Amino acid sequence: MGRAVALGVLRILLVIVSLTLSALEATAKDLGDVLLQKGLITKDELDQARAEEKQKQAADESRLDAFRAKLPQWLDRITLFGDLRLRHEGFYQEDLHARNRFRLRGRLGLTANISEEVSGNFRLATGNPGDPISTNQTVDSVFSRKSINLDWAYLTLKPGKSLGIEPGWFSLTAGKFGITTYHLSELVWDDDVSPEGASETLNLVEQREGVVRGLRVNAFQWIVDEVSDGSDPWIPGGQVIGDASLGGEASWSLAFADYYFDHSNLIARKFLNQFTDPPTNSKANSSFNSQLANSNSVVKDANGKILRYQSGFNVLNATTELNAANPIGLGVPAGIFADVAYNTQADGHNVGMYVGAGIGKAGKDWYHNTLKNQGDWGLSYTYAWVEKDAVLSIFSFSDINEFSTAAAKAGSSRPTQKGGTNLSAHILRADYVLLPYLQLTAKAYVEDALDRKISNAALTGNPTLLRTQLDATLRF
Repeated sequence: MGRAVALGVLRILLVIVSLTLSALEATAKDLGDVLLQKGLITKDELDQARAEEKQKQAADESRLDAFRAKLPQWLDRITLFGDLRLRHEGFYQEDLHARNRFRLRGRLGLTANISEEVSGNFRLATGNPGDPISTNQTVDSVFSRKSINLDWAYLTLKPGKSLGIEPGWFSLTAGKFGITTYHLSELVWDDDVSPEGASETLNLVEQREGVVRGLRVNAFQWIVDEVSDGSDPWIPGGQVIGDASLGGEASWSLAFADYYFDHSNLIARKFLNQFTDPPTNSKANSSFNSQLANSNSVVKDANGKILRYQSGFNVLNATTELNAANPIGLGVPAGIFADVAYNTQADGHNVGMYVGAGIGKAGKDWYHNTLKNQGDWGLSYTYAWVEKDAVLSIFSFSDINEFSTAAAKAGSSRPTQKGGTNLSAHILRADYVLLPYLQLTAKAYVEDALDRKISNAALTGNPTLLRTQLDATLRF
């Protein structure tokens, strides 16, 4: 009886082992040897159990191959991807009741690699459909359902042999997609912005040796709105990016971009006016979008109706980062980065910048600090200075705002200046991969209005706001 029980236990162990790593398999075999040495089973019984397990495993693999053979071949070209982020966020300011909220973000997409030259991407994401710069959902409203929206839907063409050109030299992306620019911060574009239109890339240089490692050119034609009886607001632009190796010890990247916001005044008139007939305000504007975070200067008529932005927007953007594998002798990568914007069409208050430094396993792109392996960590600091009309605020960073203490005393706990301009901020970030694919992030923002007198809101009282974020992000 004892031998029969022992033999059954051994078989169970062998089944488990066959579904785990080879190292664990070797460990299980050692257990079989231990049972053999203790006289609980015989050598023949051990060999028989292992042979039966091999036969069962071969049969399982055969059935799996047969099942796969029945599946349509196009499934082999489909790859699923996504992430889930949970966040606790706190707002703390002198004379302001502390605000704490929980938020979540879920994104699920697929990539269809039809061939080496054609692919398609599709992604769904949570968030308010009227907000172009956030896919977060706040945990509120008595357990109500949360919105899921079309976030991406685009094709990518990388012509090669079919057109007789070198593969990888040119690519075209068209549809609704993520930000296709080289960017190290959210100075000009919030990470959640999904432009619509087309982007092209020319890879002029791509090599692993020498000083110049890469040289590419990006072009953009992004459609902001469709106007049936006039010119459409759209964003033409271009960017040049160069990558260099500095003696094999460090890498340097430098990029220059120009974004022109054509007919941007139509955006202000159509989407920022809550009513069409001030001062009576009896007729609501059906196109008004309360989610747009505007902190730019606007021009109003005598009745308070927004006519246009005070200035146009042609944003010149310089981006650079310098990284080294072991610059401080601790065997840890570190680097510095800068993102600068200058609006050529504004007479003043037209400069913005994000500058910072990072250390850790990411090795680059310290502002985002995306890590890969369990145990990886990273630390970064970013200083932001963005004047009122440096960039178009409805597309820039969503997580810096400014509160008014006076408004808070009047009963409001919401930011009274919505938008990522006319602000300065110190941003501290720490990341750690606790478990495979699970990254923990802690961020602190110390925010101030640059000029409270020219803010779109009546900002009074203590200007400094402390905003904290604790994230748990699962990627798959």
